[in-house]
Amino acid sequence: MKLLLDEMLSGHIAEQLRQHDRDTLAVEESANLRGLSDPDLFAHAQELQRAIVTYNREDFLALDREYQSRQRPHRGIVILHPRRFPQGDASTGKLVAALSSFIEAGEPYPSFVHWLQ
Repeated sequence: MKLLLDEMLSGHIAEQLRQHDRDTLAVEESANLRGLSDPDLFAHAQELQRAIVTYNREDFLALDREYQSRQRPHRGIVILHPRRFPQGDASTGKLVAALSSFIEAGEPYPSFVHWLQ
């Protein structure tokens, strides 16, 4: 499974995941992705065949509902809880470990929405 970290997540997280052979990109690392609207970013993630990782549950759950209403599959959404994985360097190690384990387990089901634990 390949991931795209939305712009709320540091490129450092993507770097660490790649060091563990996890195919991960971060919006922060790509000038052409920075500043895209959520629908455009989600569409781009589909083109890249990547699940998106985000704290922004409201907007991406709405996109999931929109895709489902049109019977359009997507590559998945991984939602992070800010209390479990607070933004910043303090939780980077825990987040990298949790995402790495999630990737290793494989895609849970088509067009998944997963709340990372």
